[in-house]
Amino acid sequence: MTLSPQFLDDLKHRFTLSDVIGRQVKLVRRGREATGLCPFHSEKSPSFTVNDQKGFYHCFGCGAHGSVIDFVMNTQGTTFPETVEILAGEVGVDVPKPSRQQVEREKQRASAGEVMEAVTSWYQAQLVGQGGASALSYITDRGLTKATLEKFQLGFAPASRTALKEAMQARGIHEDQLIETGMLIKPETGGASYDRFRDRLMFPITDRQGRVIAFG
Repeated sequence: MTLSPQFLDDLKHRFTLSDVIGRQVKLVRRGREATGLCPFHSEKSPSFTVNDQKGFYHCFGCGAHGSVIDFVMNTQGTTFPETVEILAGEVGVDVPKPSRQQVEREKQRASAGEVMEAVTSWYQAQLVGQGGASALSYITDRGLTKATLEKFQLGFAPASRTALKEAMQARGIHEDQLIETGMLIKPETGGASYDRFRDRLMFPITDRQGRVIAFG
């Protein structure tokens, strides 16, 4: 579901956050904020605060933080689209339906995400393979553990100009997809495309949903 920031902000502003949270948490008003026992972890003294003016809650005990949408998602176990539908229904607001162009953009984005996931997995395999031995030795000597490598999906790009290109094409990923995602460089003067990254450690960069969108 792709919704404009303006729609989501308007939806949040239609609710008084403490009223929604007050359905499940006993709150005590203290100045501009309300406090109560955090619903996300067990505690005996209140560390959970709700600020209606700023539209967010925060727990100083476990770090839980978010808006009315986050609260409903995390307490009711609903997905983001389901939560938006629930809240919109409460205030009688219609959730905008995506246009055909938006649907197509989402499909392209999903396709690009699949490419980046395949590239990330391949880089990870190269790091622990024979070709990445020196790079792996370097980072393990720096104190990075196997758990850290897996958590941050670190990888290695071989020195070859076409290793990634050939590996991805063998997986059914087309050259133009690799060029669009920035993984291949296509010379403006003509000639064959080649791998953008060679002979270096690869650090995936993710968006808020954890999807790889670039490399460092």
